[in-house]
Amino acid sequence: MGMSLRRQAMVLTLANAYTRVIGFALRLLLARGMSPEALGVMEMTGSVTMLALTPVTAGVPVAVSRLSAQGGPRNAAAVLKAGRQVVARMSLLLAPGLLLLSPLIAWLLGDFRTLPAIWTSVPMIFLLGQCAVYSGLCYGLNCARLPAMAECGEQTLRVMLIFLWLMLPAQPTAISAAMPGVAEGLAALFVLTAFSRHFRHLKTADAPDGALMGDIRRLSGPMTASRMCLTGMRALNAVLLPMRLRRSGLSANGAAAQFGMLSGMAMPLTMLPGVVTGALCMVSSPMVARQEHQPEKVRATCRRLMRLALMISLPCGAAMLLGADFLEKVVYRADGLAPLIRLLAPLTVLAALLQVLSGVVTGLGLQRRTLTGTLAGSALTLVLTAWLCPLPAWGLRGAAVATLAGHALRLVWTLAVVRRALHSPEASTEHIFKKGEFPS
Repeated sequence: MGMSLRRQAMVLTLANAYTRVIGFALRLLLARGMSPEALGVMEMTGSVTMLALTPVTAGVPVAVSRLSAQGGPRNAAAVLKAGRQVVARMSLLLAPGLLLLSPLIAWLLGDFRTLPAIWTSVPMIFLLGQCAVYSGLCYGLNCARLPAMAECGEQTLRVMLIFLWLMLPAQPTAISAAMPGVAEGLAALFVLTAFSRHFRHLKTADAPDGALMGDIRRLSGPMTASRMCLTGMRALNAVLLPMRLRRSGLSANGAAAQFGMLSGMAMPLTMLPGVVTGALCMVSSPMVARQEHQPEKVRATCRRLMRLALMISLPCGAAMLLGADFLEKVVYRADGLAPLIRLLAPLTVLAALLQVLSGVVTGLGLQRRTLTGTLAGSALTLVLTAWLCPLPAWGLRGAAVATLAGHALRLVWTLAVVRRALHSPEASTEHIFKKGEFPS
């Protein structure tokens, strides 16, 4: 069942490439088949959905992966049952809470058309959380093939469902914005059923192990807190940006359309290098952890990862600069998109470097030290967004500049933390691990 590190990286890269291509096709379908207002409403809701999903999808799979790797196949059934029980209990709190708070969230977003889309995300808390537990188990057992196939199947089914939906007569904006969430929920249910059938031999009648559940909560805590802070900042930005755009003179529909252009069209292009850098991040973390007492090897791994990230992201950034007009007129058919794409082209490099460095940070157990940089970068983005977007001369370009500035600050901070950990005698990797910053 086990796979070598190189094979895992290759499998994940191929799966990421497929899902990114399918995801880009999905974005293109939505951009062409939905009105700009519906796309903007969907993107505003997406930040809230990610915040609700973070507690069950951020740290739990990492904890399950670590515990299953330590215990081996003999302990897999107990770890799986404990992980599923932790997610189920969290879902019993998060899902009703999101449902009850949905009117308040829609009011904060400034658009009650977001309500149906928020409601469709409620069942996904349980479905995607359970899928995350199964994926973590697979990674802990050195089997990346199954979660890779599941991700590909989920994306394919989503595109098929949305394609069928777009063939129906046009619906109101609120319903159109909610339909992608319905498709995602159905696809998640399909994947969870497939996972459950594959691991049916691990099902036991025993009660979940309380000690294992405690370990999962403890191990997942730091990463969940870090991701919650970052996702919370993004959700706040989703509230702030349309509000500030309206201050520049745009109507509610115009602000939603501008937000959809940024988040639904331009930003996904900057994440294309993640096809490879995402796989590098996932497989580099355990590699760095195994090299914890060999700083020279960690430094060499870090340099190699950064070189690969630059080799992948620089051509993507250049393609965005040179092909902006083609993307605006032929691919998206959205007037005014080309200048935004050119402005965001450097983000491909910043995001790729941050992604590979996150694997090093996780392997060294430095998440707490980089959390400050994450919060500072997000705060800088919010401040610049609030300042620049209402100015008629800036508008949506102000949001792009704010995003670039926030990512740049995060990258500088992360590089400083990693450099100090690998070069300062008092902050050697051995010292880090003895302090207990890395879950043991």
